[in-house]
Formats: sequence, structure tokens, C-alpha cells
Amino acid sequence: MRHCAAALMLVVSSAALAQEGGNIALGVGTQKVMNIPGIQRIAVGDASIADVKTIGNNQVLIIGAGEGKTTLLIWKSSGQRVSYTVSVRKQDPNEVISEIKKLLGEIEGVTVRMVGDRIYLDGQAYTSQDAERIDQVVGLYPNVKSFVKIAPNAKKLVAQNLNASFQKAGLKNVQANVVGATIFLEGSVESQQDLQKAELITKALGEKVENLLVVGIKRMILSEVQFVEIRRDSKDRYGIKYPTDITGSANAAVTITRDLFPGNFGEGALRSTASGNSGFNIGFQNNDGYGRLLAQPKLVCASGEKAEFMAGGEVPIPLITNNQFTVEFKPYGVILKLRPTADRNGNIQTEIEAEVSEIDQSVAVAIGSSVSVPGFRTRKVKTNVTVRHGETIVLSGVFTHDEQKSVSKLPGLGHIPIIGELFKNRAFDSTKRELVVFVTPRIVNPDSDKIRTIIEDVKGRYKQARGEVNFGIFD
Repeated sequence: MRHCAAALMLVVSSAALAQEGGNIALGVGTQKVMNIPGIQRIAVGDASIADVKTIGNNQVLIIGAGEGKTTLLIWKSSGQRVSYTVSVRKQDPNEVISEIKKLLGEIEGVTVRMVGDRIYLDGQAYTSQDAERIDQVVGLYPNVKSFVKIAPNAKKLVAQNLNASFQKAGLKNVQANVVGATIFLEGSVESQQDLQKAELITKALGEKVENLLVVGIKRMILSEVQFVEIRRDSKDRYGIKYPTDITGSANAAVTITRDLFPGNFGEGALRSTASGNSGFNIGFQNNDGYGRLLAQPKLVCASGEKAEFMAGGEVPIPLITNNQFTVEFKPYGVILKLRPTADRNGNIQTEIEAEVSEIDQSVAVAIGSSVSVPGFRTRKVKTNVTVRHGETIVLSGVFTHDEQKSVSKLPGLGHIPIIGELFKNRAFDSTKRELVVFVTPRIVNPDSDKIRTIIEDVKGRYKQARGEVNFGIFD
């Protein structure tokens, strides 16, 4: 009787330790994490249906590997054993596609399609926020792959939408600019309320931007520019120039006189003159000429605004059509266009467009017998550079070199080797030009020492010029 009682107690205690945990439903490729404290050991009936792993001491990761049912046993440190029934079913692809579309919401430019038994996302995301959301949705489905890329013009489109919204909201001095892969808000607002308005508009579009807006008056930027053009002209003459061309003139006059009454028949005279000339030169010359064009404009403008400078003139160009005749003026000389933009850290981004041009009659076009349209010799450079406050931008390498050679010789004699050098004349013409532009932008205000120095310098020059034109004993 004692043995029977002990066996009965063992069966009862074993039944008390065993516990049914319930059912776990998964789809193929999906996963689930369960929190079970005191895990000591786990076992799964069919590993091809469910893949089970322990994560620490209190969590179990269950991954649906294949369609079917299996049993999961978990032993705890207390001696208790928990049994679960794991059911894995194959999820309908159309159901997965429907779920993905619901999670994506109204994201434009993205399509969901199925190729074979796999689901792919394709297209372009127009914002970085949309791209992050797509990655998060794809992470929920192991069998779904994404080929979505960020549109190359996405940032520009966002900047255009921001600028349109700023203009509509009355923020006329706020500008959204794209630099690399970042959008910057630049410009100025009149108050803190306008600054908050700009931030709310940006958040409404769901895009991350770098806010460089300044409350109050825009920063002023002084741009000191130096144009230096170095010229060198060389004209060399060697040899003997013979008089091969003869020019001159010939005149003749005849005079006959006759008496009114009979007597002598008359008198006659014939006179003629002739003259001619030709050139004969012996030349061994080296002629060198040097020149320098220097312009030093100093421009002050608000940050983000455009400043222009021109030193030269304008040439009238006739425009002739069948119905009308108009005149258009073409500017030439030293032309400079700047757009500096400063940020809060003292960096100045400057758009520079510099041009040095002059009239070139050698390529003029004749219209009729009285109208001639000249050509232009132009050297131009355009760039966008970012420097620190007070640093200098150097634009160089705009170099031109023209060479010409002409030979005149007597026919026949000039072709004889060695001796023919006595009957030749050579002319060598060479022109070299190099343009260098220096630009130094500085952030200033009306009380800056640099501005005061410029103003005092201009006043000093004005007083000096006024004194020079007045009457003086030492004139």
C-alpha cells in the first residue's frame, strides 16, 4: 500500500508541474517574442515549422519557418514545464500587399508588386521622411524587398514648395536653398512670431532643414574686388623689304591760243608731269609693350542680395528686320555681379560672375556701305565659392596667347637657299593676356571700422580734388 501511495503522489505531482501554455499563430516568415521568466531549457517538435531561440533569460523568439503545426516545450527554473501549440500558416500575398499599402499610406511615387512568390517595392521617394517610413515597413516583412530610391530632384522640389509657402505666408525675405543634400533656410524675419511661422511651415511639409534665419535686419556684406589684367605685346621685324610696289601719278595739259584777226595761226603748248615712289626698308627691330588694367570696386549689399558693378561703356548695335529698324546697346568693359550669403557661423557663400571685354574691330561685320557692327573680345568667369569672413577668393588662369607670323620676299630670288635671306622680310607679332580676379567678402555693419575707413578715404579724396581745381599761386 505504501508503494501504491508513493506512485500516486508522483503522478499527481508530475501533472501539477505540467501546464498548457496555449496556441501561438504565426505566418511564414513572421516572428514573435514571448516574455517568460526563469527559462531553463526549450525544445521544439519540428524545427522546419518553427525556429525557436532564447533571448536572455526571460524572452523567447519564435520565427515561422514553414507551414504546419508543432509543439513547443519550455522548462522553467522552478521545475515547471509549459507546453505551447505553434500553428504556422502561409500568408496570402494579396493580404500582405494590402497590409503594406495601408502602412505606407498616401506616399507618392512608390508601387507594390509581386514577382513570383516575392513582393517588391519600387519607385522614388520624394522626401527623406518617406524613405525612412518605407524602410520601417519593409523591416516588418522578411519576404518583402525594397528598390525605392530617393528622387534626385526631391530636395529641389521641397525647396520650391517651401519658397511658395513662404511667399504665400508673407515671409518675402525667407529663402530655401539646396546645398548638397541639405536644405538651408536663409534670409531674415521681422519678429520671433515670423520665425515660428517659418518653422511651422517647414514642419508641415515633414522635411528636415537647417534654419539660418536671422531675426531683424539682414547682415551686410562688404565685397572688395580687384581686377588685374596683364598684357604684353611683342612686334619683331627682321630682314630687308625691297620696293616691289611702285605708286605715283601722271598729269598732262594742252593749251592752244588763236588770234581773232588774220595773221599768225596761233600758239600751242603741251606740258606733262609724272612722279612715283616705292618703299625700301632694312629692319632689325624688337618691340615690346606692357600694360595693366586695374579696377578696385568695393560693393556693400545685404546678405542674399545681388550687387553689380560696371566700368566701361555701351556700343549701339543695329537690329534690322523687314519691318523695322531698332538699336540695342551692348555693354563692355569690367562687369561684375555678386550675390554673397552669410550664415550664423561666419561662412560666406558667394556667387561670382566677372567679365572683362573690349571692342575688337578685326571681327567687325559690315551692313551695307555705311554701317559696321563691331565684335568683342571677352574673358569671363563664373563660379560659386564659400569662404570664411575676411578670406580671399582668387580666380585666375584666364590666359590667352596669340601669335602671328608674316613673310614678304622677292619672287624667285627669295626662294634661293641662304642667299634668299637677303631678299626676305619677316614680321612676328605676339600678344599675351592674363586676367586675375581677387574677391574678399566681409560681414560688416554701419559701425564697422572697415566701413568708417572707406568713408573717410572717399571724403579725403573729395577734399583733395576740390583743392586741386581751386586757384593757387603754385599752379
